[in-house]
Amino acid sequence: MILLSTLPMRDLSRFNWAAHFESNNNHRLQIDFTEEPELTPQEKKLISPSIQSFQKGEASEGRFLLHCARRYAGRNHAPEYPEAMKWFIREENWHSAYLKKFMNYHQIPARPHSFLDDVFRFLRKTGGLRSEIIVLVTAEMIALSYYRALAACVPSPALKSICRQMLKDELPHIVFQSHTLYKLKSHPLERLLRILLMEATMTVVWLSMKDVFLAGGYSYRRLAADCLGYLQQSIKLEKDGRL
Repeated sequence: MILLSTLPMRDLSRFNWAAHFESNNNHRLQIDFTEEPELTPQEKKLISPSIQSFQKGEASEGRFLLHCARRYAGRNHAPEYPEAMKWFIREENWHSAYLKKFMNYHQIPARPHSFLDDVFRFLRKTGGLRSEIIVLVTAEMIALSYYRALAACVPSPALKSICRQMLKDELPHIVFQSHTLYKLKSHPLERLLRILLMEATMTVVWLSMKDVFLAGGYSYRRLAADCLGYLQQSIKLEKDGRL
């Protein structure tokens, strides 16, 4: 587990998230396949289902999320927030594009639907911006462990570079979303619901992607420790407004 406090971000109340995401957009990962080995049938079988699911989950136009962001901005005099959210969605789309490029190279077909993605999208739309953020940040915390496991699964330089980029991007995402929850002033009961959601979600992800986690050195105990550790950091940020 990586400590969010090690990130170079201070005074989050003044942090320019739009500029942060725009800068990232100007320095996108260039995936190098020149030394990429061919995946064995066993390796492809191991990683394909989970990569297909995450690639689908990272791809979204974010129209409802942007609608909620604009409504929040109008009510709270935060004109910079929709712009930051627009850049955040673009960064998520880049993640999907990285995975899709890897999949194309290794002839792994895209999946038109993903059960996990369908469930996440349904939950995100149940309560406006608050629900969107809670579900998003839960998925992103689990993704940190998934990409670390995935990078260790197969000897693919391209996949390892993609996973490093994902980790680099997702950590600030957790700070961004957690600080939004701080500004939304959630009820303490909501934090209990966040714990229950995390426990349920990480269990479903483990059951559907256990082979990848095990191959990447993750037991269920390690996955739970990481995910709940990130969640506690997120909840602390949500309460205090600082890292």
